[in-house]
Amino acid sequence: MKPRALFALSMLLVSGATAASELQVLRVDGGVRSVRADAAVPLLPRNPVLNGDIVTLSANGRAALQLAGAGLITLARGAELQVFDTRAGVPAQGRFKLLSGTVRIDSRVGSGRVPLDIRLNVGSLKSRIYGAEALGTNDASGETLCLLAGAIEIQTSGAADARLDSPGSCLRRTPDGQVRELRLGEDQPMRLALSASEFADPTPLTTTPMATAAARSAPTPIIAPVSKPASAPPPAVPAATAATPAAAPSPATSAPATKAGGWTVVVLSLAKREAVENRSQALLDQGLPAATRQIEVKGQILYRSTVGRFSSADEARAYAKTTLADAGIQGWVAPL
Repeated sequence: MKPRALFALSMLLVSGATAASELQVLRVDGGVRSVRADAAVPLLPRNPVLNGDIVTLSANGRAALQLAGAGLITLARGAELQVFDTRAGVPAQGRFKLLSGTVRIDSRVGSGRVPLDIRLNVGSLKSRIYGAEALGTNDASGETLCLLAGAIEIQTSGAADARLDSPGSCLRRTPDGQVRELRLGEDQPMRLALSASEFADPTPLTTTPMATAAARSAPTPIIAPVSKPASAPPPAVPAATAATPAAAPSPATSAPATKAGGWTVVVLSLAKREAVENRSQALLDQGLPAATRQIEVKGQILYRSTVGRFSSADEARAYAKTTLADAGIQGWVAPL
């Protein structure tokens, strides 16, 4: 990132003032409030978050925000996020600083649209998240940024600029000022942070038009809690025994191009949860956005090892034919 651009960003972060905002609350779990002009205002779904606010969560709180009707910003683990500037436009822009806790930002908005341009400071780590998804934490282990999808640029004080372009790669500044690279799948604090950034159930965040956009650009989880679909029934999959993989369904060539819950690539489907979780862990160790999900087919519980979340079936198929095929991994496309 060019020094001039970084200097402009730093000046913007310093000079942000309370003003109208393009940021809106989609969902809250637990205590969530906005500190505004020395007053704490409880935040509820559809409430605006103003420029200059500091969004503060309780220790077990969780909140989902949306910028200019697109993307998704999830806060967790007692997060404090300072909002400096948000504005609509092409692209829509947001400027934030994570003071503590966990934030997960997905600036992807689906095909045919200009991605969000988000600048996030995690302590002294300054990043640009443009058409990508990233996880940031500011806690006792240090200031950390991890890439979940796409690529992000990071500037660190006193160190060379960095670019993360491999999902699961991270950069951390430790409390003693050391900067080092790490892998999300090998770092327990970041694994816990990623898990905390997922809502406990997959129900839609809200029914507003903004939420529809969020569903189309849903973040790609590297680890997701095992959960049961809440809306559309799952596709028919032959029942499986504990030792026999479930047969893959025929290619969904006639399936609709998009689905509110998104699409994924299934690489394993079994009735034995442990085997599926082991497969997901192996994929995670390869730096792939793997998740274990639970479905019910004709009264039988099955577990799926899945990779990615996409806004259309075509995107999922393309990912399976390129990234997964190059890694020697086979799978089939299915709706979430």
